[in-house]
Amino acid sequence: MNNTSQFNRRDFLGWGGVAALTVAGVGSGAGAALANPGASPATGATAAGLPPSKLIRVEGNTGPAYFREETLREGTVIQSIGFDNINRRLYYAQLIQGGRQLPGESAPLSGDTRDLHGDLAVTEWTLGADAADGSGTGRMTGYMYLRGFGHGVSFGVEPSGSSTYLWTEVDAVQNIKDKTSRGKRLCRFKFASSATPLDATNASLQKFTPVPGSVNNTASVDPLNNRLIVRYSLGGMHYRVHDLAKARAGDFSAPLVEIAEPAISIDRNRYGKPSFQGYAVGGSYLYMLHGNSYGKKQDHDDDAATPDIVISPPGEGNTFLTSVDLNTGQIVRTFHSKAGHTLPFREPEGLAIQIPKTADPGVYRLCMGFASGEQSGQRKASVYYKDSLIQP
Repeated sequence: MNNTSQFNRRDFLGWGGVAALTVAGVGSGAGAALANPGASPATGATAAGLPPSKLIRVEGNTGPAYFREETLREGTVIQSIGFDNINRRLYYAQLIQGGRQLPGESAPLSGDTRDLHGDLAVTEWTLGADAADGSGTGRMTGYMYLRGFGHGVSFGVEPSGSSTYLWTEVDAVQNIKDKTSRGKRLCRFKFASSATPLDATNASLQKFTPVPGSVNNTASVDPLNNRLIVRYSLGGMHYRVHDLAKARAGDFSAPLVEIAEPAISIDRNRYGKPSFQGYAVGGSYLYMLHGNSYGKKQDHDDDAATPDIVISPPGEGNTFLTSVDLNTGQIVRTFHSKAGHTLPFREPEGLAIQIPKTADPGVYRLCMGFASGEQSGQRKASVYYKDSLIQP
């Protein structure tokens, strides 16, 4: 999520807990699933339950690149991705690159300043026909600038007729020390390509506070069931699943299910503490993405005498995909993914559910975003996917 070569305390905001075990690939962490929508996530009650669904296998080989090394509006790393499956559009969120001056600004701003302010760019990519091997075609058709929103860890995409609405974090809370920010609330707005920025203070934004007192709010949309997923921090990271229509009307009073974010179990001596990089929900399963760019080093802040170790070796990386049963809060599987291992730089960034053919909604994919490109400030975007569905 950033271009630095060392871990710092900022990374701890996104880990969501990483357990230290010696064997990678088997998940045993569990988050508490709740039945009472008004209960605290710490109560550990039994989940009310979502209807069972198919599970996307996170393990095994990944399909061909859906898109590989595409140039977007900004030269920064992508932060997250999302699909409008009805209108066949793909959206990428990025921090606005350093040196760009937007309308109404007196001078260009640095990348660090954009990160601190929570200034994002969203690029729209219209999808063409898919090839037989699953790869896609398309072209960039628009972009939006969002000022004062947050870091772009995840966003939701909601089709509405021929239009697309985005659910994003908003009202960025600045962390001066670490020069970054996270959104305190959620908002919904129509994507409309323009060089004129949309400010977090704009009166046209629908704003929501799904969980009073929470921070670090982000969203995702389950396109299979028209549900809004909210990830938030309140004594730890948590997820709530809502009916999308009720959420759109501002009703967050009765989440369908909620869980505490479970900690993944990996070999920390080999892979360190991979940063949290995104999530998506399809049916009754949550999918999480962790990892860092090639060459990332573990910074031993508490032990200066211990040498730093590379936790994301080139060609191997420390990208992990995890599936979680939303009805129990239990991890189903954590898998070390080498998808896109030949990409230069390669940083995992964002998850989304894609339905390739709307006439066959029972067939869907879990798409993973990767930032690549050898030069800082000239990063590119790639998307790989998993499409092996099983009935648990």
